[in-house]
Amino acid sequence: MSSDDEIPTPDPLASQSPDDAVDDASDDAATDDAAPSRFAHWRTALVTHPLRVVLAAGVVGTVAIATTAYASDLISDSGRFGGTKIGVGERVAEDAFTQSAPGDCLQWDEGKPGSPRKVACTEPHRFEVAAAVDGRILPGGEFSADAAWPGAERFAVIRSEQCPVLVTNYLDGRFDPQGRFVASLVYPSEAQWERGQRELRCGLIQQGLGGTEMEFTGRVADLDQSQQWAPGTCIGINPQTRQPTYPVSCAEPHAFQTTGVIDMSSRFGARTSGKPWPGVEAQNKFLTPICPVQAHRFMGGKQKFDKTTLNIQWSTVSEIGWLAGSRKAVCYMGLPHKGGFATLVGDARSQLLINGKIPTPPPAAPPGRALPTPVPLPPGLAPNPAEVPAPAG
Repeated sequence: MSSDDEIPTPDPLASQSPDDAVDDASDDAATDDAAPSRFAHWRTALVTHPLRVVLAAGVVGTVAIATTAYASDLISDSGRFGGTKIGVGERVAEDAFTQSAPGDCLQWDEGKPGSPRKVACTEPHRFEVAAAVDGRILPGGEFSADAAWPGAERFAVIRSEQCPVLVTNYLDGRFDPQGRFVASLVYPSEAQWERGQRELRCGLIQQGLGGTEMEFTGRVADLDQSQQWAPGTCIGINPQTRQPTYPVSCAEPHAFQTTGVIDMSSRFGARTSGKPWPGVEAQNKFLTPICPVQAHRFMGGKQKFDKTTLNIQWSTVSEIGWLAGSRKAVCYMGLPHKGGFATLVGDARSQLLINGKIPTPPPAAPPGRALPTPVPLPPGLAPNPAEVPAPAG
């Protein structure tokens, strides 16, 4: 589903109040620095009460009644709205969200977050609940009975301040902030707020195409949290920061295109082995001969790859990610540009534009020319500034 899609939400009150429709809002790049003093208040507020809506940092789409948005710590801020059912009058109806507790896994049909159901975590699901918070017992009056609805931007700040810490606590410290799972917040829509809803939930989602939530199977604590994009996946770009965002169609502007995923557990130990973090230098040494082979195979040969003028790069696992159990690296193709990535449009295997220009391959190199060795900087994904920069555009 694209960010322009609307998500219809079944609601028994939809015909009674036009205020039960919530328009989308957008939030950019929320930080994940948690304030310890505020965290102490939130720790005391952890209860098993329900929760109505989900938020992270960016919000796209439209919803009736409840609002769901998701945001990413590794890549960028993105998200969408969804909805949940609301009861008649002052009563909020009980459903899978309101009855959920930490450790529960929730599933809904694609594009229908307003109709969630609790499922076993061994089944495909889109959200894992990490913490339930009753806003009514938080200090400061922001969630008091007569307080105005804080708004999506304020909830985005709350998410960035609180959810990463609560999610990390839920996972006993084993959360990879550069991994494929994102700390998200479920919060009340304005219509629910007016009916007295004050409950929040922090949880985990995995972003898919266009920032939408993907299905995953198993509890996050039991999974390898590394990014695991399929070969050929294009990762979008923030035009202001030139940093990568979330998977997009390759016809859209993007920062890089993946060529493969490398499991480093065979060299450095499985996630349950207890072996120490190998360090970036050791990871680079291991990946240096592997990712070029991946790229050439993906492109159908070295000559075809050379015509793209792209660099071969890869991700490395940070020490925090390693302790969380992440063991996989992503090989990808991109170009550095002004402190970030160049803007690519198109699949590198067919027609590619770099900063709006058709790439011009360099003259053929003399025999024996060595491939420059990329040195990605942890944590996460970063262009190699030592490589040939992208053309200005």
